[in-house]
Amino acid sequence: MELYQLRTFVAVAEEGNFTRAGRRVHATQPAVSAHIKALEEELGVRLFDRVPRGVELTQAGAELVHDAIEVLAAANALKARAVTLGGEVAGQVALGLCTDPAFLKATSLIDLMSERFPKLSLKLIQSPSGVILSGIRARTLDAGFVFSGNPYHDLESIKLAEPRYSILGAARWRDELAVADAEALSAFTWVMPASHSPFRELQLEIFNKYGIVPARTIGADSEEVIRALVADGKGLALVREDEMKAMLDNGQAAECVLVGRHPVEVNFVFRKGEDSLPSLAAIIELVRRTWER
Repeated sequence: MELYQLRTFVAVAEEGNFTRAGRRVHATQPAVSAHIKALEEELGVRLFDRVPRGVELTQAGAELVHDAIEVLAAANALKARAVTLGGEVAGQVALGLCTDPAFLKATSLIDLMSERFPKLSLKLIQSPSGVILSGIRARTLDAGFVFSGNPYHDLESIKLAEPRYSILGAARWRDELAVADAEALSAFTWVMPASHSPFRELQLEIFNKYGIVPARTIGADSEEVIRALVADGKGLALVREDEMKAMLDNGQAAECVLVGRHPVEVNFVFRKGEDSLPSLAAIIELVRRTWER
């Protein structure tokens, strides 16, 4: 059997669809079918059953897919080990960014990487935390920065920081927000983060805790957009403490006193057991050094 057949097997198992799996492994649907057929013939078992929405693993397939993942991980480790023995760490690591690169110290990370591992490169993808976690599990990302905790047993995380978030509104609402109760806050428009963001859950928790029922909401999936909406008086929203300080100092916003400030973890997450791979181990080392400064 060939490694590319195993990669296709794992992709189909995770996607449940030949076409989507083909996009992951850069193969056409007929090629994916041929890979699976050849693997089934060599192993002597049927790996998938067809169902209305695509395919699902047979009992044999469900057991063998874990072995396939281990074989692919071992092959990657072998390749990475060979690079290490050659004296250099090389390759590309795909990292998810849950917020602006400046806050995540991405520039310092890149500078350190250029100095320590000049043949290692980064691919940076900015997405909500939930999307990043799914991408790491689906192997479209190698690791990533996420807000809040890690709910998955197959992922490991390193806690980097715990910034606080507060509800801000336009500066002209300073007096109102200083004394506003749940009824007054309910009359405001609220800017709601994206559905894949832990801040949406935090904001809903705040609503429940204080009995706030917003009169109207505006959805936004960018922290930059959210800050602009707040400063322009379009609604109330959660803002990180460093950005909050800047907006308060510049007279762009006022803080909602009632709800206080709420800590949210920043974590660096990767697949369990892969921190021994040279490229990922190098990035983990650099992330630790960057955040310890």
